[in-house]
Amino acid sequence: MTHPHQLHATRAAWSLAAARTHLNQAVTREQADRRAEARVIAAASAIQAWRPNPGPTSRGGHGDPASRAAVNHLEPEVRDGRLARLAASTTATLTWLAGALRLPDGEHLTALTTALPTLRPTTAGHLWRWLDEADQRIRDTLHLDPDGTGVPGIRCPRCARRQLTAHTTGPRPTWTVTCTPACLCAGPDCPCGTTIRALDVPHVWGPDHPLTTRLTSAA
Repeated sequence: MTHPHQLHATRAAWSLAAARTHLNQAVTREQADRRAEARVIAAASAIQAWRPNPGPTSRGGHGDPASRAAVNHLEPEVRDGRLARLAASTTATLTWLAGALRLPDGEHLTALTTALPTLRPTTAGHLWRWLDEADQRIRDTLHLDPDGTGVPGIRCPRCARRQLTAHTTGPRPTWTVTCTPACLCAGPDCPCGTTIRALDVPHVWGPDHPLTTRLTSAA
C-alpha cells in the first residue's frame, strides 16, 4: 500500500475511529442527561395529574397505590439527541460505503480499513474524502483537535515549511506523515521523495519512508 490515495484513506480511517470513540462517549452522556431530564418532566406532569380528586374517595391522589406504583416505574420515552443522530448518520454512511464495495458484514469501518490495501487508487481516493468528511464533522461538533502530532522542527522536502504532522493513531504499519493540505505533489519531478508521486495530491509519506521512520522513531 504505497499510493497516496491509499495512505490518506488509511490515515482518515484511523482518525475517524478515534473520533467515533469520543462521539460514543459523548452520546452516552447525552442520553443519560436526556433521560434524567425526561424523568423530571414526566414526574412533574404525573404529580400534577395525581392531585386528589374532589369527592369522598379522593382516588388518584398521593395515597393511591396505583399512583405510587406508576411513580416507582416511571420510564419516559427518550428521543435521540443531536449527538446520537450524528452517530447514527456516521454509521449509516459507513454501512453504505461498505455495501457499495461489497464488503463482509460486521463493523463497517474496520472492514473498510482492512480492504484499503486491495482497493484501486481511484476508489481509495473517493473513500478517503468520505472518511475525512465524516471525521471532520464529528471533530467540529465535539470541538476536537485534528488527529496527529505536529513536528515543527523538520522541513517538508517539497515546500520547506516546518508544518509536518505525524499520524500514529493506528498500528505502526499504518503510520504516516503529512504536510499541509495546500502542499501538493508536482508529479514525477517533485522533490518530495514519495514512492508514488501523484500530481496535485497533498503530500503523504508512508510508514516505510525514511521521513516517517525518522519522525516516529520515538513513538
